[in-house]
Amino acid sequence: MLVYLWSRRNPYVRMNFFGLLNFQAPFLPWVLMGFSSLLGNSIIVDLLGIAVGHIYFILEDVFPNQHGGIRILKTPSILKAIFDTSDEDPNNNPLPEEWPGGFAWLEDQRLEG
Repeated sequence: MLVYLWSRRNPYVRMNFFGLLNFQAPFLPWVLMGFSSLLGNSIIVDLLGIAVGHIYFILEDVFPNQHGGIRILKTPSILKAIFDTSDEDPNNNPLPEEWPGGFAWLEDQRLEG
């Protein structure tokens, strides 16, 4: 499901499968299903993931953007109350950003220049 959803939300990403097959991201779930069948595995799980991912994609990304469309899938308010923090909360301190590789690259450039 997650592979299908990612591939539909990133349609222009070019993919390469083992250096043999070049394709765009929307075909990734189908390529993985084909590879799974080549290995002799059942494709039922792959087909189920594609079906559930497609239903979620339609309900979350396509239907709400249509004329007169509404969001059918909404987060329950009890979960929002438990996990959502207010932006105005004075105790809400976001974690500091980590630099790639644990090294402050931009800070060294500022010191040199």
